Amino acid sequence: MIKTSLISTIYSFVLLIASIQYVHANDLDLPDLGTPSDSSLSPVKEKEIRDTIINQIYQYDLVMTDPIIADYIEQLGFRLASNSENPKAPFDFYMVNDDLVNASTYPGGLIIIYSGLFLKSDTESELAGVVAHEIAHATQRHLSRFYANSKKNILPTIIGLVGAAVAAQASDSPDAPVAVLAASSAIAQQNLINFTRAHEYEADRVGINTLKKSNFNPLGMAGFFEKLMREKPIDERYQLPEYLRTHPLSINRVSEAKNRAQSDEPIEFEESELYPFVKERIRLFAKNSKLDKATYYRKKYQDKSVKKITNAEMYGYALALYMAHEYESALKVLSQVQKTYRTSLIISILEANILSGLNWNKSYERFSQLLRFYPESPIVIEPFIHMLQKSNNIKYKTQARDLARNLINLHPDNANYYGLLAISNQNIGKSIEANEALAMKQHIIHNNYKAVRILKNILKSDLDYYQRARIESKITEYENLITDRERNFEESQELPKSRR
Repeated sequence: MIKTSLISTIYSFVLLIASIQYVHANDLDLPDLGTPSDSSLSPVKEKEIRDTIINQIYQYDLVMTDPIIADYIEQLGFRLASNSENPKAPFDFYMVNDDLVNASTYPGGLIIIYSGLFLKSDTESELAGVVAHEIAHATQRHLSRFYANSKKNILPTIIGLVGAAVAAQASDSPDAPVAVLAASSAIAQQNLINFTRAHEYEADRVGINTLKKSNFNPLGMAGFFEKLMREKPIDERYQLPEYLRTHPLSINRVSEAKNRAQSDEPIEFEESELYPFVKERIRLFAKNSKLDKATYYRKKYQDKSVKKITNAEMYGYALALYMAHEYESALKVLSQVQKTYRTSLIISILEANILSGLNWNKSYERFSQLLRFYPESPIVIEPFIHMLQKSNNIKYKTQARDLARNLINLHPDNANYYGLLAISNQNIGKSIEANEALAMKQHIIHNNYKAVRILKNILKSDLDYYQRARIESKITEYENLITDRERNFEESQELPKSRR
C-alpha cells in the first residue's frame, strides 16, 4: 500500500510538471527557461519539454501501444482538437498504462491520459470532457505560461522524480524514493495550486464549448467532476483521487460547469459504440490490474443472464479467454457478440487472432481478407504482423517484414512500428536492418545518444559501400541532435553503480 501511494505521488509530479530529463542527483543540469520577463515559453523550449516527456514515457515503458487503444485515443483526441479554439495547433495524444485517475497537458500540444481515468469514466462524453479540458489548457497556453513563470525555483524540486518512480517500482522497500520525495518543497506545490486555480475555470469554459461543437454531451465534463467530488473524503488526511489533487475542484466549479453545459434546446450528441469495447481492452491490458482476467468475466457471465451482459463485456470475456489460451471457449463466447458497423472490425480482428491458436491457415485467410478491405489500417496490419511472426515459414516472416515497412510508410513518426520492423528483420536474418530500425525508434522517441550508439555498433559489421554511407550519414545527423542533458544522463548510466 505504501509503495503504491509513493508511485502515485511521484507520477503526479512527474507527468504533470516535470519538464526535464532525469539526471544524476549530484549533477543538476537545469534547462534555461528564459528571463523573468517572459510571459510564455518559446516554441523551441516547448518542443524541448514535449520531446523530453515523450522520451520518458517510452523509456519507462508507460505507453499503451495496443493499436486499437492507441487508434481510439487518437481519433477521440483529434475529433475534439479539430473543434477547439485552435484547430490548426499540433497535438499528440498518449494513453499511459497506469491506474491513476488523471490526465495531463504539456507544452507543445502533448496530452497524456491515464488508463485509470478511462476506466473511471462511465460514458464517452465523460472521457471526452476531460480530454477537451486538457486541450483547452493547451490552446490557452496555460502550461507554457506556468513553466515560464515558475523558473528555476520550482524545477530543482522535481529533479530525480522520474528516477524515484522507477526506484519505487523496482524496490520492495518504500525507503528508496523517500529521500527524493522529501525534496519536493511546499513552494512547488503552492505554485501548482495557484496555477491550477487560476486557469481551471477557463479550461472548463473553453472545453465545454469544444464538447458541444464535437457533438458530445456537454454535461459529460461536469458529470465526471461531480463523480470525483462525491469520492472526496471528508477527512483530508486520506488520499484524494489523483485528478482532484492536480485539478482542484469545488462545488462552485462543478455547478458552473453544469450551468455552462445546459441548453434551452434538447441536447443531441453522438457517442461511439467503440468506447465500451476499448474500455474492456484497457481493463485487460492495464499493468497494475490485479484482475484474474478470465475469472473476472466468467463470474460476470455466470452472475448475469446472457441477455443482461453487454456486448462489450462479452467481447472482453472472449479477449480474456484468448489471452488465457482457451481458444475454443473464446471463439464460442465471441460468436455471441452482436456486430454493428462500428464494432464489426475489432470483433473480426479478435476472431482472426483466436483462430491463430486453433487453425493457423484459417487465421491467415481471415487476416488476408481483412487486409484487402482495410489495406492501410494499423489495427489490422499490426496484429497480422504478430500472427505472421509466429510462423516458421520464411515466406510469411518476409511478409511480416513487408507489412511493417508499409506501416512505417503510412506512419513514419510512430516509434512502435520501428520496433515491429526490427523484430521482423531479425526474424529473416537481416540483423543490420533490424538494428537500423532500433536506432530509428530511439531517434523517434528523442533518444539520439542511444540511436548513435546503435548505429556505431552497426559500422563494426561487414557493410557494403551503400550501407556504410547510409549509416554514417545518420550518425552525423543524429549526433547534432544530442542534448547535453541526454549525454550526461546516458553516460552516468554507463558508469558502475558505485561511481554514479
